[in-house]
Amino acid sequence: MAIHIIQIEKHRFVCGLFWQSLSRPRELAREARELGAKIDSDLFVLRTDQSTAQAGFGQSAEGARRGMFSLGAIISKTLAIEGAFYNGEKQRVHNWLAALKLPDGMWAYFASRDANFLPNGDFAGTREEVMERLHGDYGLGGWNVVIGDAELADYGFHNFEARTLESFIPHRKNGRIHAHRWWGLQPVHTRRNHWPALAAAVLALALAGGWVHVQRVRREQAEQLAEAARIAERQALLRHLAPSAQPSPWGGKPKPMSLAKACVDGLGHLAAGGWMLDEYVCSADAISYAWSRHGSTLALLRAEVPDAVFDLNGEKATLVVPLRLERQQPEALLDRKELMEPIISDMQHIGIGFRIASRPPASKASQASQASTPPWQAYSFSCDSQGLLPTAVAELLDRPGVRIDRIASRAGHWSIEGVMYVK
Repeated sequence: MAIHIIQIEKHRFVCGLFWQSLSRPRELAREARELGAKIDSDLFVLRTDQSTAQAGFGQSAEGARRGMFSLGAIISKTLAIEGAFYNGEKQRVHNWLAALKLPDGMWAYFASRDANFLPNGDFAGTREEVMERLHGDYGLGGWNVVIGDAELADYGFHNFEARTLESFIPHRKNGRIHAHRWWGLQPVHTRRNHWPALAAAVLALALAGGWVHVQRVRREQAEQLAEAARIAERQALLRHLAPSAQPSPWGGKPKPMSLAKACVDGLGHLAAGGWMLDEYVCSADAISYAWSRHGSTLALLRAEVPDAVFDLNGEKATLVVPLRLERQQPEALLDRKELMEPIISDMQHIGIGFRIASRPPASKASQASQASTPPWQAYSFSCDSQGLLPTAVAELLDRPGVRIDRIASRAGHWSIEGVMYVK
């Protein structure tokens, strides 16, 4: 389908992407890039809704550009979060059609079957072109709901829901569009292929390999010494300025996005040797698995996971894998209102129940051993990702003083727990 571009506020949006389903949960971007290269597309966007993963492809030759937002991805995500009203109640919707008027007078059309866009189920055209396609697909039957501008209500579509394009796009309190980076098109090819330059570089390295190695070792040693000196100087300064100050508990922990990405990338062994994965738990220090036999045998799991530990009856098994992540220096904290209100608002907007509780103060015995009361407050939080990957939730949590302690997956449902520190 031809790419169609519209401008809303300062953002540009595209219709007309070619959608294809993805099958490798741990490497969606790589699979999308490989598929994009095969079909001669140079731009793509990822969407993950209701346990579904798809990539929408476009071409810069048709006017699409990196960073432009996919209207189809936005609308499908909003529907996955909000659901739709049909069969007498509001519920999740997997089979839907949508015809929406665009600000430039054209119309956008979307068709999703089993929570997947049809390959050509995303295009923009005149009102007549869109209505012809809408009537044609509607005649196939099996749709939960038909969504469109109010002027289409008289056509007699069953379970018709009147909505505008603007109602699908999230907005901030000030009325501005609340854009998310994952909406944007990204390049299929991340590196350019310059064989002559590469060959020259290889030749130069071969001729001066020994010299380069010596220089690299010297540089690394100098950097290590300089870093050690900076750390010693900083520690000495802290001891001098605040000899009794308590260490910042959020320092030395990875930031939310770093941990979430490592946890999602580390997920594997979903059905190792035919065993059922009961629980997957990830923290800053380790990843752990717990399986049930589910009719398989100990030998089959051992063949795929040699380090698995079995219970005495051979019915349950576990595995713990150490995780090493870059630890962060403690950043300056925000006050409670400045930190929490934007996070709560963002979670409410995407339909995630976000639970916050004040952490109890230290015991009197512990307080007596401390020279001063810590200049911060701590609040625990927890939430279920409601079908989103933890990385999508972590993007909203990636703020000063926020740390995730635990990410868990049970039966495909993700949960997140952590702590917020405020001044």
